[in-house]
Amino acid sequence: MSATTATNFLINLPREELEREFHALAAEWMERGKYLSNTVQIALIPAYQRIIGLGRPVVPLILEELRREPRQWFWALEKITGQDPVPVEARGNVQKMADAWVAWGQQQHLIG
Repeated sequence: MSATTATNFLINLPREELEREFHALAAEWMERGKYLSNTVQIALIPAYQRIIGLGRPVVPLILEELRREPRQWFWALEKITGQDPVPVEARGNVQKMADAWVAWGQQQHLIG
């Protein structure tokens, strides 16, 4: 199965299965990246790349994760959405960056 076919298959999964897949990949990403500080290395972990490949259906899940515990989800959100709502003065501050993305998600009606 090609990467495109695999991605399309995952995007068309029922919500519960998509959530399970996302949370399994997120747990793997967090485990593999827990000792990394370089954001590029963190974003290049295969599980993180697979999350990006899941596309727009996982954006609300990522935003909920950000709301719960701010982490380096920003690269994935930018790649999936083509947006960057983080103001210049917030760059480098993970909490402020997370807050900007959560506010954006609320404005887009992706999360409550």
